[in-house]
Amino acid sequence: MKNLTSILGVLAVSTILVVAGEDKKMVVPEDIAVSSDQNQENDWSLELGTGIQWSNVRAGGEDAYTMIPGNFTAGLKLDDVGLDDFAGGIFRGYSEFLFQGYGYALTNSPDAESRIFGGNVGPRYNFVQPGWKLVPYVEGLVGLGFADSNPRVDNAGNAHGLGEDFNFSFSVGAGARYDINDTWFARAGILYTHFSNAGLSEPAHPNRPIDALGPMISVGFWL
Repeated sequence: MKNLTSILGVLAVSTILVVAGEDKKMVVPEDIAVSSDQNQENDWSLELGTGIQWSNVRAGGEDAYTMIPGNFTAGLKLDDVGLDDFAGGIFRGYSEFLFQGYGYALTNSPDAESRIFGGNVGPRYNFVQPGWKLVPYVEGLVGLGFADSNPRVDNAGNAHGLGEDFNFSFSVGAGARYDINDTWFARAGILYTHFSNAGLSEPAHPNRPIDALGPMISVGFWL
């Protein structure tokens, strides 16, 4: 009888502990587990962006255009969120590969270009922390561009305008993405862009590059 009583006592205590453990699980707020990782089940994203840039940031204001960009970007997710344990997890995140079409309207350039359009490709890295809706990023893209160039040399021998219509493009950017919900996001950052023909227009026309810098914003969604 004593043995039966002991067994029943052990079973009763075990049942109480199990029930208590289940109760603790039930009262944990669901949003503790929420993370921007949940959006990354989608391999593709699409976004539309614009902004303003000023050039020439490396040429002391000479040929200083005001540039209004517009771009359409498709992003392909390359990997899952990783680097949890590297450097304390500050580099935790995932990579994308971007396919981008762009167009620039150029103002304050009466003797040179009024538009540039083309396409870029390149990587973006997103820094993801559990529970954060704000996702910092860095990116770098390269591509080709076409302008309505009007190269000239003034009386002092200074070159103005791109050397020819065909140009190479290079850009680097950084900023942060805000995850509005499981489908939509917004992005804000700063972008540096370089256009030049790598000397292909020489010696007929000097290669006069454009270097532009300015803020960008965009809105997009995951497919």
